[in-house]
Amino acid sequence: MSWLTKVTDIAGRAEDFLNKIDQNTADVLKKPRAATPGAHSVQLTRVESEASLQNESTHSAPGIDTLYRPTVRSPHAAPYSASSSSRLYQYRKKEEDNFISFLNDGAHETTLSRHSSNASRISSLPIPHPPTPSHSVPSSSSAVGDVFVTTDPNVELRAQHSDVLKCLHLKESQMAVMSVRLQEAEETIARKEARLEELLKENEALREGARPPRSTYGGLSPGSELNTAMDRIEAERKRERDELERREAEHVKRLERANAEKSQLINEVQAMKASLAEMELASRRHVEELRLAKYNLEANKHEFDEYKQKAQKILSSKERLLETLKQGGAENSGIDKSISGVELEELRCERELLKEELQQSQLAIYNLKADIQDMENRLREEQKASGAHREALLEQCHRHLSEANQYREQMERAQLEYEFLQAEMRRQEEAVERKLAEKDVELMKLMEERKMSKKYEAGEAEQRIALMSEKLIAKQTDIERLEGEKRALALRLERSERAYRQAEAAAVKACAIDMRETAGVNVGVRGSTFLQKEPGDSFSMLAAKSIVMGIDMLGLRLASFMRSPMFRIFFLVYCILLHAWVFFVLFTYTPETHPL
Repeated sequence: MSWLTKVTDIAGRAEDFLNKIDQNTADVLKKPRAATPGAHSVQLTRVESEASLQNESTHSAPGIDTLYRPTVRSPHAAPYSASSSSRLYQYRKKEEDNFISFLNDGAHETTLSRHSSNASRISSLPIPHPPTPSHSVPSSSSAVGDVFVTTDPNVELRAQHSDVLKCLHLKESQMAVMSVRLQEAEETIARKEARLEELLKENEALREGARPPRSTYGGLSPGSELNTAMDRIEAERKRERDELERREAEHVKRLERANAEKSQLINEVQAMKASLAEMELASRRHVEELRLAKYNLEANKHEFDEYKQKAQKILSSKERLLETLKQGGAENSGIDKSISGVELEELRCERELLKEELQQSQLAIYNLKADIQDMENRLREEQKASGAHREALLEQCHRHLSEANQYREQMERAQLEYEFLQAEMRRQEEAVERKLAEKDVELMKLMEERKMSKKYEAGEAEQRIALMSEKLIAKQTDIERLEGEKRALALRLERSERAYRQAEAAAVKACAIDMRETAGVNVGVRGSTFLQKEPGDSFSMLAAKSIVMGIDMLGLRLASFMRSPMFRIFFLVYCILLHAWVFFVLFTYTPETHPL
């Protein structure tokens, strides 16, 4: 009976071994496959793909599931599935919260490298997984994954997006340059207006001082006409200033409208960036799901082959056992025959069970293949949809580029209008200065006429008139000096604008505009002339400077006197007398005749 106990022990061991194989297959079919511990960026997609595979398999083939469910279900499967689903739900919720916080973050003005770093940071988060056996990924699945990764259809879209960003940066730099130039022009206009107001106040004070008293007959003095003329000039200047302010307000409104359109364009580009990032994440997730499904299929095939080999070995060993039992059955008694028959029936039942399990595992493999085909079809459809969306984004990028070109043309037109306004403003300033000079000449003429008409009032009136004439001469010299400084400043402004245009062209070529080059434009500082007396000069130098200053003042007074109408009248009379004398001499001249 020792050999019978040995046979029963062998049968019990084989049954235990088959139970272990069944338990392992149940764990393999129920538990998700995890990758290596270092691949944190693939864990989330693998968990989601396995959950989707399980859900699709349960919904697609309920009859097949009922066939092999009693054989592969273990007592630990239900709590494990519940815990894994709860963990998966918690992690999905956490990932959605992180993604929403990332989208709400104010860092959308950076380039695409920032998005890739954020995506890698999100994918590198720790993921809770149950302890599962690690398997090495086959070379075929890794090659397929590499093929799906390398075929990225978003390279052209990224290039278009980078071009749009460069155009936006150039537009922002040009707008900044225009704003700086407009601010400088406003500062110069304010300085000139302040200077003009000072001159007008001084002119008003001089006019008030030079205003004669009313005549005894109640009539107005001859200066009333000058007052009306000055009032008319003031009204005209105020009207021109209002017109200039209105044009400046229109220009500011145009700039604000351009800024609003630019901000709208930036918002649209940011939305495009967000949609592009979502598309990239979706494509990566689908590629990882496909690669994980193929990896699971290869692993299941490998385990099924091992299980098949082991089952064949067990069946062959059982067949050999049956043959030995049949051979030994003829030599034993009836009790031994009945025991061997029972064992033979048990072995036949186990063989039938193994065949059924083999069929169920084949059906499971077929279901996995069908699921993989469905996933591939869905991935193709999603790739088609992403291609259509990419084409729409490309069209939108082209439309944004055309709008940017239109905005650039509008900005150039606004710049031309601004230059035209500056030229018109200069022309108006020159006209105002010319009118002021004419009114000064008329004022001097009226003063001379008054001086000639009222010679009998040689007392205080003549002194006041002389003092006023000296003040007017001094003011005129100040005005001439200011005009010279203005011309010098205009020349400096032209030179600085020319240098600024050259620097701006070089900066636009290099995409790096330095805004500090024009910060000091139009800020002129009066230098000290060589005629000013300094404490370190010698006596001879001081004497020479005083002589030169006296000659200069004499020349200025002579020049101012030559500009007076009395000098012109004297010069005209002198020319007439000189020509009359020359003609008289020519007509009355008789040549002398000398006798031979």
